[in-house]
Amino acid sequence: WLKPAALCHSSSESQLPCPVLIPMVRGLAPFVHAFAWPLLIAGAPGRNEDIGIACGRAPHVADGSSMLQLQRARGEAGSGESRDDRRPPSGGSDLDLSILLDEHSEACHTVYLTNVFTTRPDPQGKRKGVPDFTYFERYYRSILSLPTGRASAVILYDSLPEDLVRNYSTGDDVLSFRKVDISKLDPLMGLNDLRFLVFEEEVKKHPEWSTIFMTDIRDVLAIHNPCMFVKRHPEKIFVGSQPNSLKPYWVAAKQFGRAGGKYLAWYTAQPDDAVPELNAGLIGGRRPVVLKVLSKIIEVLLDPETTGRKERTNVTINMPAVNYGIYTNFGMKMIVTGRPLHSEFRGYENRTDVYFWHK
Repeated sequence: WLKPAALCHSSSESQLPCPVLIPMVRGLAPFVHAFAWPLLIAGAPGRNEDIGIACGRAPHVADGSSMLQLQRARGEAGSGESRDDRRPPSGGSDLDLSILLDEHSEACHTVYLTNVFTTRPDPQGKRKGVPDFTYFERYYRSILSLPTGRASAVILYDSLPEDLVRNYSTGDDVLSFRKVDISKLDPLMGLNDLRFLVFEEEVKKHPEWSTIFMTDIRDVLAIHNPCMFVKRHPEKIFVGSQPNSLKPYWVAAKQFGRAGGKYLAWYTAQPDDAVPELNAGLIGGRRPVVLKVLSKIIEVLLDPETTGRKERTNVTINMPAVNYGIYTNFGMKMIVTGRPLHSEFRGYENRTDVYFWHK
């Protein structure tokens, strides 16, 4: 039951039903998290494919680092190292231990907010039909590995099978499902855009949530509770980023082109290689900061002057909304991104010295 395959799902390795297995795992969570999680995430030979990770470099970008510093932090210049040459680390690091001790130093609670929406098309084609447990299984396991009583996850959904919601709600609010109505929102809004409106509504309902992270459910795993990390920088926004610079990058240029107007003009005016592209799949911080960020992102998404709204077409612009909203209202000095917040996006790294694993 310590192996990932044996947590509550249909594997032949697990013969215990969910109602029996979940309390067992929850009761042993502090042990699993402090001692077994680094082994689980690394995996024995032949297990790494379960998570699809390989060891590699990751950026350490925070508090105003430039893209040149970002590249140097990765050691990209003259490295010559291919992904096939990478190997899992042989042991923990001082940073890894520091993060573990941080988690157990005092009670500091983080709420993880994510979503599974099924009544509108998936813009990235990751979901085929109504999802089952395997759709969010890795995310589910990662939440259960965090220290008991110091983290909880809320999965917002519009239409999921009742037995799935019942079987995988932990009963102690560590992981819960909450149904929301997205039919009232603009039918032209894509799922990746409208989630921010739903997130804002949910956060406003819960003034007791002090530290909040909004994440993708498919691409992000919770490795450690970031509450103490955030508590030391309460005024800053914690957000994922990608290895590429925001400009020049053809994907970003195309997406800002879809937004049009002042957003495209702002992007065009940015100097090359000045800042990294921020990722909409990982955003968090203290409650006041999160609410401010959400308001600025939504302001862009609902702007009647964007190209999509003028033409009444279904255009997804959450990426320009996140980058424009955060950079113009916070600036790089107020942004925390890269290590130790998260692993390198699409680096498929095998590491435990970060708070989030991001693809």
